[in-house]
Amino acid sequence: MTNEIIGRYATVDGTRVYYEECGEGVPVFCIHTAGACSIEYYEFLPAMAAHGFRVIAVDLPGHGKSYPVNWEPFRRMHDYAEFVWRIIETVCGDEKPIVLGTSIGGDMTVDLACHHSAGMRAALALEGAAHTPTFPDIRIYEDPHACPGWRDQMERAAISSLYYPTSDEKVVETRWMHRYAPQEIAVADLECWANHDVREHLANISCPIMIFKGEADYYVPDHLLQATVEGIRDGLAEFVVGPRMGHYPMFEQPEALTDICVDFLKRHSVLQGA
Repeated sequence: MTNEIIGRYATVDGTRVYYEECGEGVPVFCIHTAGACSIEYYEFLPAMAAHGFRVIAVDLPGHGKSYPVNWEPFRRMHDYAEFVWRIIETVCGDEKPIVLGTSIGGDMTVDLACHHSAGMRAALALEGAAHTPTFPDIRIYEDPHACPGWRDQMERAAISSLYYPTSDEKVVETRWMHRYAPQEIAVADLECWANHDVREHLANISCPIMIFKGEADYYVPDHLLQATVEGIRDGLAEFVVGPRMGHYPMFEQPEALTDICVDFLKRHSVLQGA
């Protein structure tokens, strides 16, 4: 078995979608943050693959090497999540996956757990919750003439949510990771974050779910995470705080995050019979 990262394409509902994968075994499907792409997971993929997983990181539509659906961004989180579920079905086939997402990917993971628990082994929602109304109307930033400094603004928002102290190299690389989606797509990502609300569906979750936050991340207040856990059936949900991590745990501390994820999956008997 090799832990080499391999890039592939799939066609989903007529849209060309790019993803990378590493390892063999139970699929772990990873969803990146707003305005970025699968490159965020390049250290996390082999770390998880070493534990016997087939780890997959997708470029969301309009990000990285994936085309947008009908050349338009998604503007509602649930619509976004439903398309990603069709990607998961295409890429994972008959294998029930573990779904892991960060930031908008974390919100999306909660949405998927609310609507597709029966098809999932577990959900690992990083830096996301059931409801994240933390941005005002953001669409005003969508047109380049309205916000010509968008790229710098997006990148500085990213590095401000890292855990410090961190290396200068990590800061530069985090900025670079936010240059893989057009302004229109990145703004729409944040619009989905702001309108995301599955609080009424939390009782539908039937698979184990980890609600995770890096200790330095200020984008998701603790009360929103705790409220998410409280809305899920007893015993299925767990709120975990990652030490020395911020909004990008899979990039900041990939080995430590791997240990946390594997520990959660083992304690919740997710891997039995895998």
